[in-house]
Amino acid sequence: MKLNNTLLFVLALLAVLLGTWSLIGKRDEIVYVDTAKLFQEYSEAVKVNQKLGEEAKKYEGNIDTLMQEIQGALKDYEKSGTKLDASGRAKQERLITEKQADLQRYQSVVKEKLEKQRQQEFSGVVNTINGFLKEYGKRKGYRMILIANPSGTIAYAKDGTDITEDIIKELNAKK
Repeated sequence: MKLNNTLLFVLALLAVLLGTWSLIGKRDEIVYVDTAKLFQEYSEAVKVNQKLGEEAKKYEGNIDTLMQEIQGALKDYEKSGTKLDASGRAKQERLITEKQADLQRYQSVVKEKLEKQRQQEFSGVVNTINGFLKEYGKRKGYRMILIANPSGTIAYAKDGTDITEDIIKELNAKK
């Protein structure tokens, strides 16, 4: 009977030690990724930003042309405004107002178009990142990967919990 109790005690102690060891040895961490840095350094995100910047420059030329037309019409109005009769002044004022409205409509359409294009282009990048983070988290045994953004969603994190550099390296290596 004493042997059974001793054996039972040793088995129970062994089970407790194995359980504790598995908990200590298990990498069950919470880590985070800095999205601002990720989107600045992940090559696919950089390419999308460059492409969108080039698109925006195309439209800036058109906006500059429209603004120059408005400035030219304003100068004409200032020069000849005093020489014109009331209907002539009203006509020039209407022309300036129409040009300004055209510019505002164009800027609005361009802004909307660029925002839609940005969402479309970045949705692929975001999907790639999210899929990679899931695979990476499973592979590394993380309990959770948090996303830190510039608005400050993580107030404090212990050194070593920022895995952004590793994520960027692995994502950029996958081409």
